[in-house]
Amino acid sequence: MPQRVEGSIEIEAPVERVYGYWENLENLPSFMSNVEEVRSTGPDTTRWRVKGPFGRTLEWEARTTQRERNRAIAWNSVEGQVETSGQVRFIEVTPNRTRVEVRMNYWDPPGGRAGEVFSRVVSDPKRQLEQDLRNLKDMLEGRVSAEEARRRPAAATVQSGTVAGLGAVLVLLGAALVLFLVLRGDDKKPKEERRFRIILEFF
Repeated sequence: MPQRVEGSIEIEAPVERVYGYWENLENLPSFMSNVEEVRSTGPDTTRWRVKGPFGRTLEWEARTTQRERNRAIAWNSVEGQVETSGQVRFIEVTPNRTRVEVRMNYWDPPGGRAGEVFSRVVSDPKRQLEQDLRNLKDMLEGRVSAEEARRRPAAATVQSGTVAGLGAVLVLLGAALVLFLVLRGDDKKPKEERRFRIILEFF
């Protein structure tokens, strides 16, 4: 089932500068946390390598399908592990302010339906895109360097940590409940027998 992710942001920079930075797709890893590399392979083709679910690395070839100076860039994957397309629109709000609108589509997530469900549990594509756009804004407005933006934890990583932490808490609560029930059920048994039974069930 296709997934669509959309996001937008306004950046205090001329449209020529914002468009020019994004037009060089090899710049994407500087502000997109999950993109490891975009490498030019031809006049209109690039090779993408990104972090995928379950710790995998995914790669695909993409073709630029639209390039309107200071207005829009679009691409489609043509081969690889992921079927995807995207478009970025650049709108001049004022001579020194640009609105960036991004729309991305994904089909056939790795791992099928189970992979899609897992990726939604441990990450939020919209939240990730919003963070990437904030990274771009902060870089182009001079608040952070590309290196500082790259060091920021990915929104997906933060959420994964939250889910993992919640899982650990639930495990501990479950263990405490089991111990409580064991202790309660052995109240009427001799002390030595209770101690032996508790050690066996706890360990």
